[in-house]
Order: sequence, then structure tokens, then C-alpha cells
Amino acid sequence: MKFCFQRLLFICIITAISYSFGYSQSNSNIRGFVLDEEQNPIVGATITLNENQASTSGENGSFSFANVISGKYELTVRALGYEKVQENISLNSGQRLELTITLLKETSKISEVTVVGKSQVQQAKEQRVRAVVIDTRAVAAQATSLTELMNQSTGIRIRQSGGLGSRPELSMNGFQGRSIKYFRDGIPLDYLGDGFNIGSLPLEILDRVEVYKGVLPVSLGADALGGAVNLVGRPIQQSTLHASYEIASFNTHRLSLNGTYVPKNERWFAGADVFFNHSDNDYKADVSVPNPETRNPEIKNLPLFHNAFTNYYGEFYAGVINRSWADELRLGVALFQLRREQQHPALMTDAYGAIESKQHTIAPTLRYKKSFLDGRLTIDQFASYNVLNTQRIDTLRGRYDWYGNFTPKAEPGESRLASLSDIQEAQTTVRTNLAYRFNENHRLEFNYVLTNANRKGEDPYGAKLAGTDIDVLSLASTYQKQVFGLSLTDYFLDGKLQNELIGKFYVYQAEGIHNTYNSSDVSEADRRKQSGNYWGIADAIKYQLNPSSLVRASVEWAYRLPERDELFGNNVFVVPNFELTPEQSLNVNLGYRYDKPNFSAEANTFYRNTKDMILLVPIQAPNAQYQNLENVKGYGFELDFSYRFWTNYKANANATWQDLRLFGITNAQNAWQNDARLRNTPYFFANAGLQADYSDLISKNDRLLVFLNYNFLREFYLETIPKDLEAGGFLGLSGSANITSDLLIPDQHLLSVGSTYRFPSKKITIGAEVKNLMNKDLFDYYRIQRAGRSFHLKLSYSI
Repeated sequence: MKFCFQRLLFICIITAISYSFGYSQSNSNIRGFVLDEEQNPIVGATITLNENQASTSGENGSFSFANVISGKYELTVRALGYEKVQENISLNSGQRLELTITLLKETSKISEVTVVGKSQVQQAKEQRVRAVVIDTRAVAAQATSLTELMNQSTGIRIRQSGGLGSRPELSMNGFQGRSIKYFRDGIPLDYLGDGFNIGSLPLEILDRVEVYKGVLPVSLGADALGGAVNLVGRPIQQSTLHASYEIASFNTHRLSLNGTYVPKNERWFAGADVFFNHSDNDYKADVSVPNPETRNPEIKNLPLFHNAFTNYYGEFYAGVINRSWADELRLGVALFQLRREQQHPALMTDAYGAIESKQHTIAPTLRYKKSFLDGRLTIDQFASYNVLNTQRIDTLRGRYDWYGNFTPKAEPGESRLASLSDIQEAQTTVRTNLAYRFNENHRLEFNYVLTNANRKGEDPYGAKLAGTDIDVLSLASTYQKQVFGLSLTDYFLDGKLQNELIGKFYVYQAEGIHNTYNSSDVSEADRRKQSGNYWGIADAIKYQLNPSSLVRASVEWAYRLPERDELFGNNVFVVPNFELTPEQSLNVNLGYRYDKPNFSAEANTFYRNTKDMILLVPIQAPNAQYQNLENVKGYGFELDFSYRFWTNYKANANATWQDLRLFGITNAQNAWQNDARLRNTPYFFANAGLQADYSDLISKNDRLLVFLNYNFLREFYLETIPKDLEAGGFLGLSGSANITSDLLIPDQHLLSVGSTYRFPSKKITIGAEVKNLMNKDLFDYYRIQRAGRSFHLKLSYSI
């Protein structure tokens, strides 16, 4: 590992030296487009800087200034038949400034002109690496959740095993679960366990969510195959305060409070993010119960009675900014506590009435950011250490039925394996990011992430070492993962053509006890070690055809290392497996994007060839184990449209189809599975939405927003079925599969409507929403039934 790191460092230094000789200047570039009111390019416009540097807009309205010295300038734009524009701009050393300038015709009575630098949301959408960007600020006042917003996005499905607080699993482009990694402001989120996840986060604490598909930016250091979710917090720019309270069906309450204080001298800051969630999740579901007379099973629609979720989260931070020795130095501490009741096992076969799990931690963090050499060299350093405590309680001497009736029994544990486990994981997370800009056209970036965990615990009902009273769970298990990344970004043709070449090096090692589901005696001889190192490579390219459209493509060979709970199990139902090998995949993406103020469209296609997929499979009831089971290849496409019409109205729609199939099965008994669809994975889903936006409706400066969202999910299969039994028609979208099984999830239709009203003060907003308006039966994640119709009311306050 040391030798590999030295090689990476050597490449970084040699490349930096060679580029430094070729490109020593640190001047800035300006690039932009001149458009008319209908966003058509204006050819021949004259653009000047301080009246002594000039450029002319070309055929697509583009213009540029190269090697501009940093400082303040007056930008002037003139075109025959249009109003003149004058705007003050400021350039930092080595900065690439992008502008879109809209000119108004001279006959217009309106004297305004728009000079727009692209927003962070827009820039994220137009990266070389494709990202679905969700602007959470724009919808923060709505009585909706982050998982619902993501489910309305192109190519994304989020599955949960119940209501609020159930663990979400994201699926996109054929990848799911651990193949997709989660970050917060570029930092891996593993250290916060279940306390900070997309299933319970309030929208108010985020600026946006970036969902990357395929290749990841090197700054997101992870062993991801299918992509990543980066939760971007609100920037610290000024003093703010946001508070919200939501009340909803099933005794649901959600409270959020976050604020930041920045003094006038902008030299330091302090703030906090606090939120609370609770829901009884006692909605009705169809369950199988015995007939009291015949004892034959029959389906009854009964309320869930042991399905509640409660969590508290608080994060407090303070730091200094704009100092000679630090652009930002931030010290924070995050703490959370959650409690989750378990109503049933993986399938809704049995009712539980007392099993629950708990988790808590206190996690201090430190982050340091600084730029050097007139902004050409930047460093971003993060470090955290915490102990994550997880408990599982299943000690009841008895059992419940679906009606909530209790029957005592002699042995403890409602499930077949009683547990009072208490596991502590001491976690260290370190992330280092270094970036060096040789000049405006070439940039080198290095990223390093270390994740280290030492796990031990206790369980009075757990396995013991042979011939002793030593708890197997008390024996320490260790896990360490390191991901090195290096990228070179180049701009050609005045920035129209961009390319990013990425190399990654993955290292991991793990050690623990390999006890199996049928182990009667466990000894130190069962201790196992696992380790490995692997190289990955990727390339992403983008070409800007004109101000409104671009094409991009990417290709990568990537690895996904086994996670610690996949190797160690959970010492209850999931048993260890130290024979796991990393997943590996070849991923190719190609896409086109067209974007105008009133209309946008995007089309993307992808190809995947993945080997050694890690899946959780049953081995002997009630046990399960993670195993390398399947090889999958396939392709798919995504379409996304958005159209604003009649000033106040906006419509949007997207659709995803994917054909992901098994291959390489040599066992004669299972050879029929070759070319079958990947199980438990939707292959077609679509969304549509309509929004009406009115201002000054009742009073000046008020705003009313009314919206409708529809989601369709095509039937799919929880188990592998032969290809000749699948639904037929174009793309498999007509009819139904020629099977009769509860393991088929039927077509689903979800319709939700809502509105928000912002009062004239612009500080108070009321939001309301009816979800699943038609009260349809909805299923998710191994056919777990979701809630029916629900009502939500939210009050927000901001200053």
C-alpha cells in the first residue's frame, strides 16, 4: 500500500511540475453568451472590459476574454437594436467566470437587463459527470420529504420497509443498496449511522441534493459502482434562521430549527441544525391471519401497532472565516438518538409487538479550508472520531398476532433468535482534498478518504466461545478502508470541450470471527482476515454545442469493496462471510441536455456490466448472509422534460426504462436464469407533475403555489423468473407476467396534491399536501405495504 501511495504522489508531483513550466500564469478567463429575450443567440454584439479590451459574440452568441488580470471591471455590451448593458464584475486570480447576458430590444419600455452567473444548482446539472440536482431550497416549505422528491427525479427509485424512519434503499441504473454511497458536503456519511439519512432529513437544512450516476467527481472519494448522493448544506454567508413544524396522519410530527450567526465583520460564525421526527406509522395493511373457525389463512386489512419511529438530531458548530491562515476553520459536534420499533421480519409474515432497535452517538468534527498561490492551490481537510452505539432488544417471553393479542411462552425472543445486543463501533473518518490549477485550462485534484472502525459489544443471548462464558460479540472486529483518487481536468476550444481523467486506488482490510448459522462451538480458530487492493479508472467528457445544449459521455471501471456489516454480519440474523470479494463493473454513460428558460429536455442512456454483485440471501430460516451471487449486464435510457407556459404554469415529466439481466450462470440446475431480469429491481417507472404559481394574489408580495405529482411504477418481480414468462409488448410494458405469485409487485399509481402560501412578509409559509390521494395499495422493498392516503400540514418561518 505504501508503494502504491508513493506512486500516486510521484505522478501528482511530476504532473504538477511539468504543467507549471508550461503554464505559469494565474490570470483569469471570462466566457459567456449574449442572448435576446427569447434566449436566442445575438451575433455580432460588442463586449468590452473597461472600454480597453473588446470581444465580439460569435454565431452561437458566445464571447470570451483570455488571460485577464484579476481585479474589478466594468463590462459593457452593445448590439444594434438592443439596449446597452453596463455591469460591474470582479475577478479573482485564476477564476473562470461564466456569464449569460440577456439584452432587451430598444423598443421595450422596460429598462432592465439581466446579467446572470450560473447558479450552483445549474452548474451542478451541467458538469462533465452527470448529476440529477434537486433544489431543496425551492421546495423547503412544502409538506413533503426528501425521499419523495428524489422519487420524482429521473432514473431514481427509493424503497423503504415502512413509513417515516424506515431505512431507505436507493436504486438507479440497475445499482442499489451499498453500490450507491452517501456524502454530506463531500464527506462520507457512514460515521453518522442512521441518524442523518435521506429518510428522516428535513429539507430546511439543505441547499440542494446532487445525485451522481456512474462516474463520480474525484472529490467524492468512495468505492461506489452505481453513483452517489451528495447532501449539500446551506452556505455560510449571512445570519439566517429557519424553523418549521409539520403535523400529519399516523400521529406524525416533524420539527426543524436551524440558524447561523455571522457578524458584520464576517470574521467568525456560529450555528446549529436541530430536528425531531416521530410517527406511530400505524397505517392499515393487508396481512394474512388464520380464520378463527377453519384456521385457514385469510387476508385482513389491519392497523400496524408496533411500527413507531422517533429520532432527535442536533449539530452545533462554530468557526472563523476570511483569515490569512484559513478561509474557513470549523469545529462541530453532532449528536443523535433514535428508536425504531419492528413490526415484522423482512416479509410481512409474522407480527412482532416488542422488538425494537436503538442507536446513538456524539460525533465531534473538524474542517479546515485554505487557498494558496492566489487561489491556484486549495486544501480541504476533514477529520472525525466517534463511537456509534447500536442496540437490538428482543427478549419478550411470548408472541403477538396481527390483532395485537399476546400469548406467553417459556423461551425469550419473539423472533427465533433472542437478542439484547449492544454494539459499539469506534469510527475514524479522515478526508483530504488538494487541488492545483496550473492555469485556466488545466487542473489537478487529489483526494484521500480513510474509514476505520473497531467493533465490539455484548449480547447475553448471543453465542459463546467454546468451553467458556466469553461473549463472541465482545471479541473485537476491525475494518479499514482507504480510497485514493487523482484527476486531471482539461478545457479545450475556449472551454467548450472539457475532459476529466480519473484514477482510483482502493485498499481494505478486515478481521473478525467467522461464526456461521449452524455453529455450535465458536473458537478463536474461527478468526478470519480479509484484505485487498484494486485500481480503477474513469473518464468523463463534455462538449458545449451552444449556450443551450451540451453532450457528455463517461466510461469507468470501478470496484465496490465489501462493507463491514456485510463481512461481520449483525450477530443476530445476518451471519458473517469473510469470503466476499469486491463487486466490479464497467459503466458507460451518454447524454444530451437542452436548456432554455421556459423549456428543458434531457436524454441519457447507459450500459452496465457488473460482476460479483453482493446480495443478502436467506440460507436457513431465519438466517441470511451476504454473498457474491450474480453477474448482471444491461442497458437503459432516461427522458426528462420541463416546460413553463402562460407565465404561471409549469409541467414536467420523466421516464426510465432499464433492461438488466443475469449472465454467466454455469450451474446446470440454474442455467435457466441466464438472461432473466435482475430480481427485486423495477424496470420501468415514470413521473409527471403540474405546478401553478401566483404572486400578489390576495395582497402585494404574497405567493400561492399549487402542485400535483403523479408516479407510475411498472410491475416487477421479487424473485427471478424465466424470460419467457415475462410481460410482453413493447419494452415489456403491456399485459402481465405469466405467473401467479405474491412475489410479484403489481403496477402502482401514486397521485399527490398540495399547495403552499407565503404571506406578504415573506417570513411565514403554510404548506399542505394530500399524499396517495386515491388511497391506492402501494408496495415497496420485498412487498412491504406502504401507507394509504395521508394528510400533511406544515408551518415554516424564515428570517
